[in-house]
Amino acid sequence: MRLDFVDLRLFALLAETGSLSETALQLPMALSAASQRLKKMEELYAVRLVERHSRGVVLTPAGEVLLFHARGVLEASARLNGEMGDISRGLTREIRLLANTVASTVFLPDVLGRFLAREPDIDIRLLERPSREIVSAIEEGEADIGILDSALGVERLSLFPFARDRLVLVTPLDHELSHSLRIGFAQTLDYPFVGLSEYSAIQLFLEDMARLKGKALRHRVHTNNYQSLAGLVGSGAGLAILPSRIARRYAPLNALHVIELEDAWAIRDLKICVRDAASLPAHGRRLLDALLSAYDSGAGALTPAAY
Repeated sequence: MRLDFVDLRLFALLAETGSLSETALQLPMALSAASQRLKKMEELYAVRLVERHSRGVVLTPAGEVLLFHARGVLEASARLNGEMGDISRGLTREIRLLANTVASTVFLPDVLGRFLAREPDIDIRLLERPSREIVSAIEEGEADIGILDSALGVERLSLFPFARDRLVLVTPLDHELSHSLRIGFAQTLDYPFVGLSEYSAIQLFLEDMARLKGKALRHRVHTNNYQSLAGLVGSGAGLAILPSRIARRYAPLNALHVIELEDAWAIRDLKICVRDAASLPAHGRRLLDALLSAYDSGAGALTPAAY
C-alpha cells in the first residue's frame, strides 16, 4: 500500500482547512472516501496523523512531518509539470534571482552575461534587495536563488560561497582625510556624504551601521549608479562608501583617494542561498552551477591587489 498524489493533496488541504468535510468538499470527494484515505495513511505509517476535536482536526507531530514532505512532493510535481509544459510550448523559462547591491552591480554582470549567452531559452529576473529581505523571499518561495551578505545569520537555507569584497571610503584628492590609508567608519560620520538611492540595499546597510555609532549619515544627494557617485565625490560634493573593485575602477578617472575601512563589516563575504538545491528546477540548477563555477575559478575571491 502506497500513497498517491490524491492522498498528499488531501492531507495538505486538511492541514489548511482543519476540517475533513470541508476538505472532501473542495477536492471534491465523498466524505467517506476522504475518511478512508486518511485512515489508510495512518495505517501505512502506524501513527496517528491528526487529533480530532469538536472544532475540527489538528495535526500531530507525525502529521506535521507528513505535511512537510507532502508539500515538497506537490511543489516538485507542479514545477515538473510547469517546466515540461513550457518546453512543449517552446516557452522561455525564467529564474527569479535576488541580490544585494554589491552582488548585483559588481559580481553578477559578467557571470550572468556569460550564462545568458549560452542559455538562450532561459531568462533571469534580477532584483536588488537588502539581505534580510532576500532571506524572507527565499524562505517563502518568492524567489529561486538569492545572493546576500554572509554576516546575516541564516538557519533554514542552504548556503554556498560566491564572492568577497571590501567596502572602502573614497574622498577627493584634496580632502583633509586624503592622507589616510585606513580609517574607522565612526571617524567619517561628521562629514557629508553622497550615496546611492536611499532604498538601495547597501545604502540601508550603511545607515544602520551609522545608527549603531549613534549618528545619522548626512547625505547631500542620492544617485542611482556608481559612476555618477564617483563623479560627485571627485567634484567635492561629499564622501562615499564604495565596493573596492568599483572604487579602484573609478578612482583614476575622477581624482579619488581610496581609504580602507577598518571596521570588520567592511569585508563582505557574499553567499548564494536557496531553500534546497535539489528542489530547484533544472534551469535554476544550471544557474546555480554557473554561480558556483565563477567562485571556483577565482572570479569571486578578491586578491590583495584588488584592495
